[in-house]
Amino acid sequence: MPSPYLAPSLARARTAINTRWPGRDHSSDGWIGDKAHAARTSDHNPDKVTGVVRAIDVDKDGVHVPTVLAALFLHPAIRYVIHSRKIWHASDRFKPKKYTGSNTHEGHIHGSIQHTKTAENHKGGWAPIDRAFVWPELKAGMKGMHVGELQAFLNGHGAALSIDGDFGPG
Repeated sequence: MPSPYLAPSLARARTAINTRWPGRDHSSDGWIGDKAHAARTSDHNPDKVTGVVRAIDVDKDGVHVPTVLAALFLHPAIRYVIHSRKIWHASDRFKPKKYTGSNTHEGHIHGSIQHTKTAENHKGGWAPIDRAFVWPELKAGMKGMHVGELQAFLNGHGAALSIDGDFGPG
């Protein structure tokens, strides 16, 4: 089996988080699976062919959780996010659902990327962690990237919106 390594896109996310919040708690951080993970299918387990690990955990203490969640929701490589008994999946446009796994992910934020080389090596940034958003005035009926960014932030703060870039009645 090849040596395990964290997907470069997630390594960049970790660097962006550590740069933005240098004094944050790292006690719940992780990327490579323990024995419990190894006993089941998990994105924390190294791929048997390449060694890539496609998941990262970030301790919630010392970061602005809604900002980290929004950054994960908006990144094109992300497949799903788990935090505080909720799961947001790309296939559901990151609309939150109840998470029923054995680990409630209360102490950390889990992000998993798509199982593609493109996702593993995506060179895009992790806004709003590594750059601030500046939005124009947004109104009902508007569509586009700025609306999707706002929806991601609102979901990070507990809303249950589909991140579709459409400023509809929700």
